[in-house]
Amino acid sequence: MLFVVDMQNDFVDQKRGLMAVPGGEEIVPGILVRIKKVEEDGETVVYTLNEHHEMEEDLRSQEEKAWGHELYGPLKEALEGHVAVKKGYYAVHPEKLMEALTNAGKDHLSMDHIELVGVDTAVCVLSNAVVLRNLFPDAKIIIRTNLTRAKEDELGRKALDVMKGLSMVVL
Repeated sequence: MLFVVDMQNDFVDQKRGLMAVPGGEEIVPGILVRIKKVEEDGETVVYTLNEHHEMEEDLRSQEEKAWGHELYGPLKEALEGHVAVKKGYYAVHPEKLMEALTNAGKDHLSMDHIELVGVDTAVCVLSNAVVLRNLFPDAKIIIRTNLTRAKEDELGRKALDVMKGLSMVVL
């Protein structure tokens, strides 16, 4: 399974994104390649949609806020037809993920590997990796560092160390 974390305009678009992660745009081409490969292999692609709450400092119009929640650029088309899981804050709710997989007709019982890509390594990638580790304790969890970005480099490195400590493969 490929698990794509929060690749929405607000987190990726460096010019207009409210919470843009530095380098988020740079990883998009690589994520598109991974999506295509996973599709060719007949595996599952899951992506998160962070439903960030109203923030006092967000003075944008409703139209701009809606734009911020949308998938970034070419990912919108590439992820069409794959499994979307809405989340608030940091990680998917385990029951919502399992429900989304079941509704999409995906066999989550035989999940043997899960690859995570996206933003922010130190927050949402880490949080979702922990949820996935607990849901699928026997699965090989892989973090592709060339396809993740953190808002703060040092925190990103520390998060990768934590994931290694949780027996995840950090490439």
